[in-house]
Amino acid sequence: MTFLYIILVIISLLLMMVILMQSSKGGGLAGTFGGGNTASALFGGVGAGNFLTKLTGGLAVAFMVIIILIGVLNKGGSTGQTDFQKELQEEMIVPGTQFEAAAPAELELPAATITPATTGEATTEE
Repeated sequence: MTFLYIILVIISLLLMMVILMQSSKGGGLAGTFGGGNTASALFGGVGAGNFLTKLTGGLAVAFMVIIILIGVLNKGGSTGQTDFQKELQEEMIVPGTQFEAAAPAELELPAATITPATTGEATTEE
């Protein structure tokens, strides 16, 4: 399984590199960094476009096939639970063995005695 992941990473890096080597009508990313003629210098004038286009298509098909293959292999070999989920399942308390909560004690609040505030005698100034 690890082998397929390594191949997938290699194919994806190659795919990115091949796509960036292609020049679009506006020059593309290759023209931005001064490498607009890199593909023509490596593969010749007219054949560079066809070769890079075919290589891009082939790498894209290989990428999709490996992704599908990894998906099929993971579906059959996995139980769908992560290690964390398995650990939680092992630590769960079996129903019926838990302590029952004690009945809440009745709280008796002391009787509140309200005493009116004394303001004293009202004095009026004449």
